[in-house]
Amino acid sequence: MSKTFYRDVQLIIFCKVCKVPYRPQRYSFFALLGLCHKHRGEYYKQWYLNRYLPFFAQLSPEQKQKYRDRRYQVWKKWVAANVTRRRAQALKSYHLNKDKHRARKHRSTV
Repeated sequence: MSKTFYRDVQLIIFCKVCKVPYRPQRYSFFALLGLCHKHRGEYYKQWYLNRYLPFFAQLSPEQKQKYRDRRYQVWKKWVAANVTRRRAQALKSYHLNKDKHRARKHRSTV
């Protein structure tokens, strides 16, 4: 098919919650979900708490370990692709938590 007859269709969908228009790709999961970027985060948070955590709690220890191993592999790929972002995260985390693990330097003399 020639590109001269191809029409690039832009979807404009309104969020189910706040009625704000957004433009997802055609046939994507986000088009079917019907939620804007703001409410998508809230949806994922609720899904994680209400669906994934109870499901994960019911698994046997061996199955839980398989999930952990898979997540670790995905995380390693992300770190390899985003080294600078990961270093910034690690530095921020270090500075936020360094007081929690530091041994006490001075004793009270009273």
